[in-house]
Amino acid sequence: MRFLTGLAALAALLLPGAALAQETPAEAEVIATINTFMAAFADKDGEAMAALLADNAFRIAVREGEGGDPVLSMPMHDVVMGIANVSADIAEPISITQVLVDGPVAMVWADYAFYLNGERSHCGVDVFTLVRVAGEWKIATVTDSYIADDCEDAPTP
Repeated sequence: MRFLTGLAALAALLLPGAALAQETPAEAEVIATINTFMAAFADKDGEAMAALLADNAFRIAVREGEGGDPVLSMPMHDVVMGIANVSADIAEPISITQVLVDGPVAMVWADYAFYLNGERSHCGVDVFTLVRVAGEWKIATVTDSYIADDCEDAPTP
């Protein structure tokens, strides 16, 4: 019996989806917010993305090895309007690997790959922090890493 319990615990650790399979209602709401945001991203719908942002939301982009400042910060409202106005075909599939919720604060960790005109440009991780405002989850920050190589396991469109 102890062997089966240990085996089940090991399976839960090794299978990313297993941890998310028994999500709480709050976690489900947070995941739905991120999925709605990413669907709006795919549609280049700046208004829909902006509606999911907290006031003064910002993005932190971490780019190691490029020279200059490896950490850039910018308002998320500028980011989503830039996405809405890009003429190229873009896609950023994500794979959520962890969701944490503590009252009115949540964090979502997701692997991603960024595609430009059908070709993978880079991959990394998106870390979303969310806050509950007037009963709704809003994205407060998006922090992302940038990896140009070693993206074999990255999500695909």
